[in-house]
Amino acid sequence: MADIRAELLSLQDAEYRDFMARLLPTVDKGAILGVRTPALRALAKRLAGTPEAKEFLAHLPHALYEENCLHAFLIEHIRDYDLCIAALNGFLPYIDNWATCDSLSPKCVKRHLEAFLPQVRAWIFSEPPYTCRFGLGMLMRWYLGDAFRPEFLD
Repeated sequence: MADIRAELLSLQDAEYRDFMARLLPTVDKGAILGVRTPALRALAKRLAGTPEAKEFLAHLPHALYEENCLHAFLIEHIRDYDLCIAALNGFLPYIDNWATCDSLSPKCVKRHLEAFLPQVRAWIFSEPPYTCRFGLGMLMRWYLGDAFRPEFLD
């Protein structure tokens, strides 16, 4: 955890932090470093599947906005469907902003759309607002094309 935090600190940009703080009113400015998304995605790609990533994913809640984003991007690298759903369910209650919520899009669900649908419905009707938003985002991402059904409108 300390190594990951140190790497995030080395990537911080104060000017970008100030910009992001204006876009994220639900996040305390002191919890934003200003690390750009491409750098976070590159870090997630490098860490994915490592013992450090496994330890990081098990450590919730995170203190920094960028740690939450990194967590989201690491989840995207989980290929096993059941492990991915478990990781999502463990993480979604801690999302506190639209940016982290909207940037999280696991690809492994593409092959499990029928099994994924009940989970999407559960998220849509859940209490935490960003969990609900995530469910709606997944419905729009994966079920507007060939997988669309008229009952989704209900």
